Amino acid sequence: MGNYVLSNKAVEDLTEIWYYTFNNWSEKQADKYYELLIYAFDQITEKPDLGKTYSFINPNIFGMNVGKHIIFYQETKSNHIEIVRILHEQMDYKNRLKEK
Repeated sequence: MGNYVLSNKAVEDLTEIWYYTFNNWSEKQADKYYELLIYAFDQITEKPDLGKTYSFINPNIFGMNVGKHIIFYQETKSNHIEIVRILHEQMDYKNRLKEK
């Protein structure tokens, strides 16, 4: 398993995704999708080049599609992966990634 950290916004995103899935489908489905996202975080730390660059937003940002979401991440100076945001594929990434 790799070493990653989630930004505060990524934690909020992950929580919102879980609750949305729980409210619209089921607890079982919410847990399953959550586990899929966590698995993807581990995969990204093992192979950071799995994602594609989003240089039109930020030259250091990469994104990996998982289900209906894109996990946005960057490599930190200490060679860890920071999960910056987890956004639905239809969201306005550029503006959402600017949110603090």
